[in-house]
Amino acid sequence: MKNKSLYELGKMAQSGDDMAMLEIIERKKKMLKRYSFGDEDRYQFIILKLIEGIKNYKF
Repeated sequence: MKNKSLYELGKMAQSGDDMAMLEIIERKKKMLKRYSFGDEDRYQFIILKLIEGIKNYKF
C-alpha cells in the first residue's frame, strides 16, 4: 500500500478498508504528533476527527 496515493487510500478507507485507514494515519503520524503538543488525549481526538473526516469526505 506504500505506493498508493492518499486519494486512493482515502477512497479505499471510505469503503471500509481498515488497512488503508491505518496507512493514512501512519503517513500523517508526524503531523498528528506535532499538533497534539505531547498530549495523548489530544492526539487520540485528532485521530478520531481524521477518521470522521475521511468517512464524510466526498471523493
